[in-house]
Amino acid sequence: MMRAGDGLQPTSRGARVRLSENERTAVRGPFADPRQLIAGFWIWECASLQEAIDWVKRCPVPAGREVEIEIRQIYEAADFGDALTPELQQAEEKLRGQVEAQQRAAAKPAAPPAAAEAAKLFVNLPVKDVKRSIEFFGKLGYRFNPQFTDDKAACMVIGEDNYAMLVSAPFFETFTPKPIADAKQSTEALVSLSAPSRADVDRIVETALAAGASRSVDAQDHGFMYERSFADLDGHIWAYYWMDPAHLQS
Repeated sequence: MMRAGDGLQPTSRGARVRLSENERTAVRGPFADPRQLIAGFWIWECASLQEAIDWVKRCPVPAGREVEIEIRQIYEAADFGDALTPELQQAEEKLRGQVEAQQRAAAKPAAPPAAAEAAKLFVNLPVKDVKRSIEFFGKLGYRFNPQFTDDKAACMVIGEDNYAMLVSAPFFETFTPKPIADAKQSTEALVSLSAPSRADVDRIVETALAAGASRSVDAQDHGFMYERSFADLDGHIWAYYWMDPAHLQS
């Protein structure tokens, strides 16, 4: 279970404080030696070190790069044995209670709905052949983020904050205890995307069909909205629609 995790800003925005018995000195970044830098952290609650190793092995690796992740345990009360006297344990619990109370007091109220608009959306879809899927969607004009694309998964950029992760079936299975649905036999989801015009809807769908997709349902023309869809190489259904701007303003 993941408890916390964050990336850290560049060392040019940070500092190091050195402490000795009689002196306290601060040195501002940046710091040059990459071997002494930490890019970020995760805090996981795991039953064993091996479970933590198994989780880390699932982390995506940017194409062409090598990443090293160090695993360390956090001290708990039981680790100190008899050295942690009842008095010290009571003081520890009191301090934790004070910190938690301060955190609750400083917590901001629930964010307004506008905050959700800043969230990034990742739709994860299992595919049989990542490379073939990249070629297929590339013909539709989509590009892929190389930083999060390798032989296990491809990050397809749909919009500024919207992405589709095309994940190889074996790798996809590591993220869910449930069996993967065969999208050619059952409907798992409908991915709907807007298009600038009716002509763009037709162009995208016709390009997909020519690239090997199959027709999903007939075009739906509601006057104020026009929609067509197709099933991709793995059976996932993609629907493209155009809506009359005048209707939205009415």
